[in-house]
Amino acid sequence: MDGESQQLHARASDQEPLRFGPCELWTQSGELTIDGRRVHLGARALGLLKLLAENRHRPMSKHELLDRGWPGVVVEENNLQVQISTLRRLLGPQSIVTIPGRGYQFMLGAESEAGAGGELPCTSPVLSGGSGNLPAHLVELYGREGDRAAVMNLMERQALVSIVGSAGIGKTRLALAVAQSSAASAAAWVVELASLSDPRLLAQTIAQTLRLKLPGVREPADELAAALGGENLLLVLDNCEHLIADVCPLVARIARQAGKVRLLVTSQEPLRLSDEHVFRLAPLTVPDRAQVADPMAYGALRLFVERVRASLPRFELTAAHVAAAIEICRRLDGLPLAIELAAARVPLLGIEGVRARLGERLQILTAGSREAPKRHQTLRAALDWSHGLLDADERAVYRRLGVFVGGFSLEGAQLLVAGHGAEGEAVLDRLSSLVDKSLVISEGDYRPRYRMLESTREHALEQLAKAGESEAYLGRHAAVTVRALEQAIRQRRTDLLLSEISNVRSAYEWARAHGDAATAVALATLPSMAIAVEGAVDEACQRLLDAEPLASDPALPKRLEAQYWQWYGRIGLDGRLPSSRCIDALHRAERLFIELGESRHTHACRRHMAEAMLDAGDLDGAAHALGRARAMEHAQWPLADRMRRLRVEGLWLARAGRLDEALRTSTMALEMAQAGNVERYELVLLDDIARMHLEAGDMADAVERYELIAERARSAQNAGLTLSNALAGLIASLVDDLPGEATAVAREALPVLRRSNSFSARADILAHLMASLGHWTLAVRLLGVSNEFRSRCETARDPMELRSQQRAIDLLRGSLGGDVARVIAEIGSTDEERLIADIASAIGA
Repeated sequence: MDGESQQLHARASDQEPLRFGPCELWTQSGELTIDGRRVHLGARALGLLKLLAENRHRPMSKHELLDRGWPGVVVEENNLQVQISTLRRLLGPQSIVTIPGRGYQFMLGAESEAGAGGELPCTSPVLSGGSGNLPAHLVELYGREGDRAAVMNLMERQALVSIVGSAGIGKTRLALAVAQSSAASAAAWVVELASLSDPRLLAQTIAQTLRLKLPGVREPADELAAALGGENLLLVLDNCEHLIADVCPLVARIARQAGKVRLLVTSQEPLRLSDEHVFRLAPLTVPDRAQVADPMAYGALRLFVERVRASLPRFELTAAHVAAAIEICRRLDGLPLAIELAAARVPLLGIEGVRARLGERLQILTAGSREAPKRHQTLRAALDWSHGLLDADERAVYRRLGVFVGGFSLEGAQLLVAGHGAEGEAVLDRLSSLVDKSLVISEGDYRPRYRMLESTREHALEQLAKAGESEAYLGRHAAVTVRALEQAIRQRRTDLLLSEISNVRSAYEWARAHGDAATAVALATLPSMAIAVEGAVDEACQRLLDAEPLASDPALPKRLEAQYWQWYGRIGLDGRLPSSRCIDALHRAERLFIELGESRHTHACRRHMAEAMLDAGDLDGAAHALGRARAMEHAQWPLADRMRRLRVEGLWLARAGRLDEALRTSTMALEMAQAGNVERYELVLLDDIARMHLEAGDMADAVERYELIAERARSAQNAGLTLSNALAGLIASLVDDLPGEATAVAREALPVLRRSNSFSARADILAHLMASLGHWTLAVRLLGVSNEFRSRCETARDPMELRSQQRAIDLLRGSLGGDVARVIAEIGSTDEERLIADIASAIGA
């Protein structure tokens, strides 16, 4: 019996194969097919795939996989990682996920587990078994029993329900009540979006609330939807109206990719998605006449009475007061927020006193512009009335706190207000009063932060403008924000620094608009590293670049000026800015730090300068900068700084063609990074070493190293750039001998390169691949993009990129003949986004 007949016989003796998506695994015959075509895999990879697929309901530890996949054999862990990488290249990068501390889990469900339309579930170990984030105690819901039952009924039949209504109508409270009722069957997570003004941060904000760490490899929306795949939870997105254009596609994506996630949205307008079921929330019911048989049968009256009883437990709504109570509820439009604020004043003013004050508070609104949004009309009426009951000191604190965006600390409030009519302790008392009166919200127990609801904050800012204090307190807010950043840096509290980011954005715009150079530069510089590490690299970079015209102000403190130019030059590396601008910025920072006597910062500037000169191809200049950094070091010099300098020396040696010395130097730096537990630099140095093996022509070694780096980078935080380098190196290592595998890597690499702003820098490698696949026009366009990038950024090709460029040109010349350089020049500039889309189409990405 020949080999093919033996396999057919073994396959015939198999029971049903394991099926996942388009794949079938015949365990007896050891055969894997994808879309009906047989795929060749080694025995180890097939055995590992069988183990993972049969146990896909749980993670499998590395030790278990090694023991069962290599029985009786002692092997190193990297053998397992190589096989896992092989399977991921074949089945997709998300087919097998790494669960920190637990091992690997197979994520492609069996055919019977697939959702409608063939979507396969993908679970997130971060959320599995979570209890959600609902408050432990919710305020009782009055007058909404029918609404809650109706929404619950919809949620049982619909995956996406929107509670739609005007501002202050009680959408949030109803959504929380529904979520609480659903908590027994699924974890409920509530994401408050009212304070989010930048739609680009939408997916990250949801992920942070869910305590998910997005890898930063793909678009945040894609990563969020993938992380929610397979999760059984209720996701409440609260106050979406100001982000409606961005919430719609994200909700649609989550609904499409995460079939078990139920979505409950609150908004002033529908999302208008095909799968959305809209529940329009009406105001609480109010009697249409002054006397009714049963006032408590109306939701507005019941809410009013119960809220009064919260302060006056013995309160009863007598016949003498029914007409006044009905008038209050009717004139407040049956809006729960306004009714609650009115009820809170009854202990002080009585029902008749509250009714008497409604006229003077609502009269201004009635006479105002009919063009104002309904939410502003009704809430302004309620808030104007509530504001009128504050004493003079409370009013002052209330309106001044409105300058904070997203939240503030007690210290921030005291710094802002104290010294202008109130001392620190007095501010504390006034703030406590505002919290008690529900005009300010306190969040957190150990170190609380405070915030105003967005509509309340808008009202406070109106009052600030009426008092003629806007300019003064917006300026104080900017100064207070700088103080908060400085304190967080001194305390090494990144969490405190990040909590001020909304204030940073607002204060920075004010400082720029008012020409306050020192404040604007401080707000651009101080939080830059924390923001970048958190994943918002573009935001941090753009703010620094926008502040450039202000950085030469002679009134700028010298140390702040030095810090600014250091970060400016560092951010510009790797082609973000022309090398000459980076070098000039770092020279300026170095001179200032020398004058200040800050040696570590001087050392850092010289290291960064060497990198910028390497980018420009100036080996002599880079060597001189490294020598000046090395000359500063002594026996007690910090290990981390010596490691970083050695890393740049390794790059210089490689660029000089001294690969053996480069490998020794980079390996020494790697050992120092490992000794200091500097994980980010471990990955960077591993990438440097892999590239050196590639440049030496050791392709097999380079492939193995790049696969291991990519594996670690996929699961590491903020390692998108390292992953993009590793995937580009894999393509360059595989393209000549295994163009099919190189193409599979390119499918993963394209979005990573785009997100890390590395596409143009790696265009030569992609041109080599496109030429190998016969996509001649794409190869020509890619070479043109690379030429433009290097001309614009004054960045020379390194040996790997030179090799890729030459191989692409050789292949083009063999196919097209003639002057390839002329053809590239004739193609001219090309739109990067369009080129990425064309490449993706060509390779099926």
